[in-house]
Amino acid sequence: MRTRLIFLVLLALAGTSIGAPASAKRPRKQGETVITSNRMEYDYAESAILFEENVKVADPEFTMTADRVIVLLEGTNDIKQVRCLGNVVLVNENRSARCAEAVYTKASGKIVMTGDAVLQREKDRIWGRKITIWVDDERMECEPARMVLQPTSVSGDGKRMLP
Repeated sequence: MRTRLIFLVLLALAGTSIGAPASAKRPRKQGETVITSNRMEYDYAESAILFEENVKVADPEFTMTADRVIVLLEGTNDIKQVRCLGNVVLVNENRSARCAEAVYTKASGKIVMTGDAVLQREKDRIWGRKITIWVDDERMECEPARMVLQPTSVSGDGKRMLP
């Protein structure tokens, strides 16, 4: 089974950065994705995979932890939905996201984070009850929104240094 595909969709969340231009994309790091949990269950009739208790996803691009991860499939190994529940934390280089629940739905191409959702890049942060990220459009919406942006550094000659 291609469980690596299940979590590639979560890369969009890891790659989302506050105020980053679309041209800031970089090539994906190569390597395997390892998923560990205290328990895994696969229901063939329902086409569902459940990972629970201390779920950890270690990928070359990110690390994610959650209490439970439910993957719904349609057909043979095609992802329909990925639902991460409880203490969801995603970390990638200098970016992180956390929430109570994160749901990726393939048909809509979006990730919905709920439950005190927070996106952070270095000291910049945005949070709200619900953050929606459209993976293919590289855009997001936050309800209600609160954003904190730290001033950029200024070099000795008075010119702004880009983050």
